[in-house]
Amino acid sequence: MKMKKPDIFLGITLCMLVLAAVLCIVIWVIQKKDPTTSPSDTGTSISTTTGAPTPSDTQTTPHTSEQNQPVSPSELKAIDEAGLKAALDDALNGLTSEWQVVVTDPAKGSRIASAVNCEPDAWMTANRMTQVFIMGTVFQQAKDGTLTLDAVLDDVKAMIVKNDLAAADKLTETLGGGDAAKGRDAVKEFAVANGVKLGFNRPLSGTADQKNYVTAQQAAVLLDMICRGELVNESASQQMLEILLTGSENPEIDPGLTTPNARCGFVTDVEDGTCICTMGVVQLPNRSFVISVVCNKPVTTDGAKKKVAELITLTESFFKE
Repeated sequence: MKMKKPDIFLGITLCMLVLAAVLCIVIWVIQKKDPTTSPSDTGTSISTTTGAPTPSDTQTTPHTSEQNQPVSPSELKAIDEAGLKAALDDALNGLTSEWQVVVTDPAKGSRIASAVNCEPDAWMTANRMTQVFIMGTVFQQAKDGTLTLDAVLDDVKAMIVKNDLAAADKLTETLGGGDAAKGRDAVKEFAVANGVKLGFNRPLSGTADQKNYVTAQQAAVLLDMICRGELVNESASQQMLEILLTGSENPEIDPGLTTPNARCGFVTDVEDGTCICTMGVVQLPNRSFVISVVCNKPVTTDGAKKKVAELITLTESFFKE
Protein backbone atom coordinates (compact mmCIF):
# COMPACT_ATOMS: atom_id res chain seq x y z
CA MET A 1 0.00 0.00 0.00
CA LYS A 2 2.85 2.38 0.75
CA MET A 3 4.25 1.86 -2.77
CA LYS A 4 1.01 3.15 -4.43
CA LYS A 5 0.89 6.59 -2.77
CA PRO A 6 3.20 8.24 -5.38
CA ASP A 7 0.90 6.94 -8.12
CA ILE A 8 -2.09 8.62 -6.48
CA PHE A 9 -0.29 11.98 -6.26
CA LEU A 10 0.84 11.63 -9.87
CA GLY A 11 -2.72 10.98 -10.98
CA ILE A 12 -4.01 14.05 -9.18
CA THR A 13 -1.32 16.19 -10.76
CA LEU A 14 -2.13 14.90 -14.23
CA CYS A 15 -5.84 15.62 -13.71
CA MET A 16 -5.09 19.20 -12.71
CA LEU A 17 -2.93 19.71 -15.80
CA VAL A 18 -5.68 18.34 -18.03
CA LEU A 19 -8.29 20.67 -16.45
CA ALA A 20 -5.99 23.66 -16.93
CA ALA A 21 -5.50 22.76 -20.58
CA VAL A 22 -9.26 22.43 -21.12
CA LEU A 23 -9.86 25.83 -19.49
CA CYS A 24 -7.30 27.49 -21.78
CA ILE A 25 -8.98 25.95 -24.82
CA VAL A 26 -12.42 27.22 -23.69
CA ILE A 27 -11.09 30.78 -23.22
CA TRP A 28 -9.42 30.65 -26.66
CA VAL A 29 -12.68 29.51 -28.32
CA ILE A 30 -14.67 32.32 -26.66
CA GLN A 31 -12.21 34.96 -27.84
CA LYS A 32 -12.36 33.64 -31.39
CA LYS A 33 -16.15 33.93 -31.40
CA ASP A 34 -16.14 37.54 -30.02
CA PRO A 35 -13.33 39.49 -31.78
CA THR A 36 -14.31 42.72 -30.01
CA THR A 37 -13.14 41.31 -26.67
CA SER A 38 -9.72 42.58 -25.67
CA PRO A 39 -7.54 41.65 -22.74
CA SER A 40 -8.49 44.88 -21.01
CA ASP A 41 -12.16 43.83 -21.15
CA THR A 42 -11.49 40.94 -18.79
CA GLY A 43 -9.81 43.12 -16.23
CA THR A 44 -11.77 46.41 -16.04
CA SER A 45 -15.17 47.64 -17.13
CA ILE A 46 -15.50 50.65 -19.48
CA SER A 47 -18.17 53.17 -18.54
CA THR A 48 -20.39 54.49 -21.34
CA THR A 49 -22.75 57.44 -21.50
CA THR A 50 -26.06 57.71 -23.27
CA GLY A 51 -27.94 60.70 -24.63
CA ALA A 52 -26.75 63.71 -26.61
CA PRO A 53 -22.97 64.05 -27.02
CA THR A 54 -21.16 66.65 -24.97
CA PRO A 55 -18.41 68.82 -26.48
CA SER A 56 -15.79 66.40 -25.17
CA ASP A 57 -17.58 63.48 -26.83
CA THR A 58 -17.13 65.04 -30.25
CA GLN A 59 -13.37 65.49 -29.96
CA THR A 60 -11.61 63.15 -32.42
CA THR A 61 -8.13 64.63 -32.26
CA PRO A 62 -5.70 64.84 -29.33
CA HIS A 63 -5.94 67.91 -27.10
CA THR A 64 -3.27 70.28 -28.33
CA SER A 65 -4.22 73.29 -26.24
CA GLU A 66 -6.54 73.56 -23.27
CA GLN A 67 -7.64 77.06 -24.23
CA ASN A 68 -8.95 75.81 -27.57
CA GLN A 69 -11.30 73.26 -26.01
CA PRO A 70 -14.99 74.15 -25.54
CA VAL A 71 -16.06 75.03 -22.03
CA SER A 72 -19.48 74.03 -20.80
CA PRO A 73 -21.62 76.74 -19.12
CA SER A 74 -21.38 74.95 -15.76
CA GLU A 75 -17.58 75.21 -15.86
CA LEU A 76 -17.50 78.91 -16.64
CA LYS A 77 -16.74 81.26 -13.83
CA ALA A 78 -19.45 83.85 -13.20
CA ILE A 79 -18.26 87.35 -13.99
CA ASP A 80 -18.11 90.09 -11.38
CA GLU A 81 -21.57 91.51 -12.09
CA ALA A 82 -21.41 94.11 -9.33
CA GLY A 83 -17.99 95.22 -10.52
CA LEU A 84 -19.12 95.50 -14.15
CA LYS A 85 -22.24 97.42 -13.13
CA ALA A 86 -20.14 99.87 -11.10
CA ALA A 87 -17.66 100.26 -13.98
CA LEU A 88 -20.43 100.98 -16.50
CA ASP A 89 -22.06 103.48 -14.14
CA ASP A 90 -18.73 105.21 -13.68
CA ALA A 91 -18.11 105.32 -17.46
CA LEU A 92 -21.48 107.04 -17.99
CA ASN A 93 -21.18 109.39 -15.04
CA GLY A 94 -21.11 113.07 -16.00
CA LEU A 95 -22.39 112.66 -19.56
CA THR A 96 -25.11 115.06 -20.68
CA SER A 97 -26.50 112.83 -23.42
CA GLU A 98 -28.96 109.98 -22.84
CA TRP A 99 -27.49 106.49 -22.52
CA GLN A 100 -28.72 102.96 -22.03
CA VAL A 101 -26.29 100.03 -21.77
CA VAL A 102 -27.24 96.39 -21.27
CA VAL A 103 -24.86 93.43 -21.08
CA THR A 104 -25.96 89.81 -20.86
CA ASP A 105 -24.04 86.62 -20.18
CA PRO A 106 -25.94 83.92 -22.12
CA ALA A 107 -24.01 81.12 -20.42
CA LYS A 108 -25.02 82.21 -16.92
CA GLY A 109 -28.31 83.98 -17.64
CA SER A 110 -27.19 87.25 -16.05
CA ARG A 111 -28.04 90.78 -17.17
CA ILE A 112 -26.27 94.01 -16.20
CA ALA A 113 -27.85 97.34 -17.06
CA SER A 114 -26.81 100.97 -16.69
CA ALA A 115 -28.44 104.22 -17.80
CA VAL A 116 -27.93 107.94 -17.44
CA ASN A 117 -30.26 110.89 -18.12
CA CYS A 118 -33.11 108.53 -19.05
CA GLU A 119 -35.04 105.61 -17.63
CA PRO A 120 -33.58 102.14 -18.36
CA ASP A 121 -36.84 101.10 -20.06
CA ALA A 122 -37.59 104.38 -21.89
CA TRP A 123 -38.10 104.29 -25.66
CA MET A 124 -34.97 105.35 -27.49
CA THR A 125 -34.50 106.32 -31.14
CA ALA A 126 -32.66 103.36 -32.69
CA ASN A 127 -33.26 102.78 -36.37
CA ARG A 128 -30.93 100.00 -37.43
CA MET A 129 -31.44 97.93 -34.29
CA THR A 130 -34.70 97.04 -36.04
CA GLN A 131 -32.64 94.90 -38.43
CA VAL A 132 -32.25 92.01 -35.99
CA PHE A 133 -36.00 92.01 -35.34
CA ILE A 134 -36.58 91.87 -39.12
CA MET A 135 -34.11 88.99 -39.44
CA GLY A 136 -35.85 87.08 -36.67
CA THR A 137 -39.24 87.56 -38.33
CA VAL A 138 -37.85 86.28 -41.63
CA PHE A 139 -36.65 83.06 -39.99
CA GLN A 140 -39.94 82.70 -38.14
CA GLN A 141 -41.96 82.99 -41.35
CA ALA A 142 -39.58 80.57 -43.05
CA LYS A 143 -40.20 78.08 -40.25
CA ASP A 144 -43.97 78.61 -40.57
CA GLY A 145 -43.79 78.13 -44.35
CA THR A 146 -44.93 81.67 -45.18
CA LEU A 147 -41.80 82.38 -47.21
CA THR A 148 -38.82 80.53 -48.62
CA LEU A 149 -35.60 81.33 -46.76
CA ASP A 150 -33.31 80.73 -49.76
CA ALA A 151 -35.18 83.42 -51.72
CA VAL A 152 -34.43 86.13 -49.15
CA LEU A 153 -31.20 84.97 -47.46
CA ASP A 154 -28.97 87.22 -49.57
CA ASP A 155 -31.02 90.26 -48.51
CA VAL A 156 -30.79 89.20 -44.85
CA LYS A 157 -27.00 88.98 -45.09
CA ALA A 158 -26.77 92.32 -46.90
CA MET A 159 -28.94 93.95 -44.22
CA ILE A 160 -26.93 92.62 -41.26
CA VAL A 161 -23.39 92.40 -42.64
CA LYS A 162 -23.39 95.55 -44.79
CA ASN A 163 -26.07 97.61 -43.02
CA ASP A 164 -27.97 97.71 -46.31
CA LEU A 165 -31.12 99.67 -45.48
CA ALA A 166 -32.64 99.06 -48.91
CA ALA A 167 -32.39 95.33 -48.28
CA ALA A 168 -34.08 95.83 -44.90
CA ASP A 169 -36.98 97.70 -46.51
CA LYS A 170 -37.30 95.03 -49.20
CA LEU A 171 -37.48 92.33 -46.57
CA THR A 172 -40.11 94.30 -44.63
CA GLU A 173 -42.34 94.43 -47.71
CA THR A 174 -41.84 90.68 -48.27
CA LEU A 175 -42.87 89.97 -44.67
CA GLY A 176 -46.11 91.87 -45.34
CA GLY A 177 -46.84 90.09 -48.59
CA GLY A 178 -45.84 93.17 -50.58
CA ASP A 179 -47.27 95.67 -48.08
CA ALA A 180 -44.58 97.46 -46.05
CA ALA A 181 -47.02 98.57 -43.33
CA LYS A 182 -48.22 95.00 -42.84
CA GLY A 183 -44.59 93.91 -42.80
CA ARG A 184 -43.81 96.33 -39.98
CA ASP A 185 -46.81 94.99 -38.07
CA ALA A 186 -45.51 91.44 -38.58
CA VAL A 187 -42.13 92.42 -37.13
CA LYS A 188 -43.76 94.10 -34.13
CA GLU A 189 -45.93 91.03 -33.55
CA PHE A 190 -42.83 88.84 -33.69
CA ALA A 191 -41.17 91.04 -31.06
CA VAL A 192 -44.17 90.84 -28.73
CA ALA A 193 -44.35 87.06 -29.17
CA ASN A 194 -40.79 86.92 -27.83
CA GLY A 195 -41.48 89.12 -24.84
CA VAL A 196 -40.24 92.50 -26.09
CA LYS A 197 -41.60 95.58 -27.85
CA LEU A 198 -40.51 97.49 -30.92
CA GLY A 199 -41.60 100.86 -32.27
CA PHE A 200 -41.33 100.12 -35.99
CA ASN A 201 -42.99 103.17 -37.57
CA ARG A 202 -41.22 103.83 -40.87
CA PRO A 203 -38.91 102.27 -43.46
CA LEU A 204 -35.31 102.10 -42.32
CA SER A 205 -34.27 104.27 -45.26
CA GLY A 206 -37.17 106.68 -44.67
CA THR A 207 -37.11 110.31 -43.63
CA ALA A 208 -36.55 111.54 -40.12
CA ASP A 209 -40.08 112.87 -39.65
CA GLN A 210 -40.89 109.52 -38.01
CA LYS A 211 -38.72 107.48 -35.69
CA ASN A 212 -38.18 103.82 -34.99
CA TYR A 213 -37.89 103.08 -31.28
CA VAL A 214 -36.51 100.33 -29.10
CA THR A 215 -34.70 100.03 -25.79
CA ALA A 216 -31.21 98.67 -25.22
CA GLN A 217 -32.68 95.99 -22.99
CA GLN A 218 -35.19 94.78 -25.59
CA ALA A 219 -32.47 94.52 -28.22
CA ALA A 220 -30.22 92.62 -25.80
CA VAL A 221 -33.01 90.16 -24.98
CA LEU A 222 -33.36 89.24 -28.65
CA LEU A 223 -29.60 88.74 -29.12
CA ASP A 224 -29.42 86.74 -25.91
CA MET A 225 -32.12 84.40 -27.23
CA ILE A 226 -30.09 83.92 -30.42
CA CYS A 227 -26.99 83.00 -28.38
CA ARG A 228 -29.04 80.51 -26.36
CA GLY A 229 -30.52 78.95 -29.48
CA GLU A 230 -34.04 79.97 -28.44
CA LEU A 231 -35.08 82.50 -31.11
CA VAL A 232 -37.40 80.64 -33.51
CA ASN A 233 -35.49 77.39 -32.94
CA GLU A 234 -31.93 76.18 -32.42
CA SER A 235 -31.14 75.83 -36.12
CA ALA A 236 -32.47 79.28 -37.00
CA SER A 237 -30.64 80.85 -34.06
CA GLN A 238 -27.37 79.28 -35.20
CA GLN A 239 -27.82 80.65 -38.71
CA MET A 240 -28.64 84.11 -37.39
CA LEU A 241 -25.62 84.04 -35.08
CA GLU A 242 -23.31 83.12 -37.95
CA ILE A 243 -24.69 86.01 -40.02
CA LEU A 244 -24.11 88.41 -37.13
CA LEU A 245 -20.57 87.12 -36.61
CA THR A 246 -19.69 87.57 -40.28
CA GLY A 247 -18.89 91.18 -39.43
CA SER A 248 -19.46 94.41 -41.29
CA GLU A 249 -17.35 95.33 -44.32
CA ASN A 250 -17.80 99.02 -43.56
CA PRO A 251 -18.17 99.31 -39.79
CA GLU A 252 -19.44 102.67 -38.64
CA ILE A 253 -18.47 102.10 -35.04
CA ASP A 254 -15.14 100.60 -34.02
CA PRO A 255 -16.09 97.77 -31.66
CA GLY A 256 -13.00 98.58 -29.62
CA LEU A 257 -12.02 94.96 -29.07
CA THR A 258 -8.82 94.28 -27.19
CA THR A 259 -8.50 90.58 -28.03
CA PRO A 260 -7.27 89.79 -31.56
CA ASN A 261 -8.91 86.34 -31.69
CA ALA A 262 -12.38 87.51 -30.65
CA ARG A 263 -15.18 87.41 -33.19
CA CYS A 264 -17.79 90.12 -33.13
CA GLY A 265 -21.05 90.90 -34.86
CA PHE A 266 -22.59 94.35 -34.62
CA VAL A 267 -25.54 96.24 -36.01
CA THR A 268 -24.66 99.92 -35.77
CA ASP A 269 -26.55 103.15 -36.27
CA VAL A 270 -25.75 106.82 -36.74
CA GLU A 271 -28.84 108.85 -37.55
CA ASP A 272 -28.77 112.61 -38.13
CA GLY A 273 -26.52 113.14 -35.13
CA THR A 274 -29.47 112.35 -32.83
CA CYS A 275 -28.80 108.67 -32.26
CA ILE A 276 -25.73 106.48 -31.88
CA CYS A 277 -26.48 102.85 -31.12
CA THR A 278 -24.98 99.41 -31.42
CA MET A 279 -26.07 95.91 -30.55
CA GLY A 280 -23.83 92.91 -30.91
CA VAL A 281 -22.39 89.59 -29.85
CA VAL A 282 -18.72 89.34 -28.86
CA GLN A 283 -17.42 85.78 -29.02
CA LEU A 284 -14.24 85.18 -27.04
CA PRO A 285 -12.34 81.86 -27.18
CA ASN A 286 -14.26 80.30 -24.29
CA ARG A 287 -17.45 82.35 -23.98
CA SER A 288 -19.65 85.02 -25.50
CA PHE A 289 -21.42 88.09 -24.26
CA VAL A 290 -24.13 90.36 -25.64
CA ILE A 291 -23.94 94.14 -25.46
CA SER A 292 -26.55 96.70 -26.46
CA VAL A 293 -25.93 100.44 -26.30
CA VAL A 294 -28.15 103.35 -27.27
CA CYS A 295 -27.14 107.00 -27.06
CA ASN A 296 -29.69 109.70 -27.87
CA LYS A 297 -28.84 113.39 -28.17
CA PRO A 298 -25.06 112.88 -28.36
CA VAL A 299 -22.98 116.00 -27.90
CA THR A 300 -20.82 114.91 -30.84
CA THR A 301 -21.04 111.86 -33.07
CA ASP A 302 -17.34 111.10 -32.74
CA GLY A 303 -17.48 111.47 -28.98
CA ALA A 304 -20.40 109.05 -28.75
CA LYS A 305 -18.63 106.52 -31.00
CA LYS A 306 -15.55 106.70 -28.80
CA LYS A 307 -17.66 106.11 -25.71
CA VAL A 308 -19.35 103.08 -27.31
CA ALA A 309 -15.93 101.58 -28.08
CA GLU A 310 -14.85 102.28 -24.50
CA LEU A 311 -17.92 100.53 -23.09
CA ILE A 312 -17.34 97.43 -25.22
CA THR A 313 -13.65 97.24 -24.32
CA LEU A 314 -14.54 97.68 -20.64
CA THR A 315 -17.10 94.89 -20.78
CA GLU A 316 -14.73 92.54 -22.56
CA SER A 317 -12.14 92.98 -19.81
CA PHE A 318 -14.61 91.49 -17.29
CA PHE A 319 -15.40 88.49 -19.48
CA LYS A 320 -11.73 87.71 -20.13
CA GLU A 321 -10.86 87.41 -16.43
